[in-house]
Amino acid sequence: MKRLIIAINEETCIGCGRCVESCPTKALELKDGKAKLKDESLCDGFGSCIAVCPTHSLYLEEREAKPFDWSILQKIDFEEFLDKLVKHYKPKELAQE
Repeated sequence: MKRLIIAINEETCIGCGRCVESCPTKALELKDGKAKLKDESLCDGFGSCIAVCPTHSLYLEEREAKPFDWSILQKIDFEEFLDKLVKHYKPKELAQE
C-alpha cells in the first residue's frame, strides 16, 4: 500500500539519537552510528522525529510500505512521549523585528 513513511538521509545523519528517543512507536533505531527505520509497520507517518532532528536528515515520503500497525497506539504512554518530544524539540528563534 502507498502511504507516507519516514525516510532518512544517511549522509547528513549524525547519529545523535534524538529521533529514536522521540518516536512514540519505536520505529527507529541507531545502527552503525546512523538512524534506521526498524520496521515499516511501526512508522505512523506523523513525523515527530522530523521536528527533533538537528541536521534535518529525516523527511516523509510517499511510497509502497507495509500498513501501519494501529494496535501499537494502545501501548504508548502519551505523557512520556510528550515529555521526550519537548525535551528534544528546539523551535527556531523568531525573527527580530
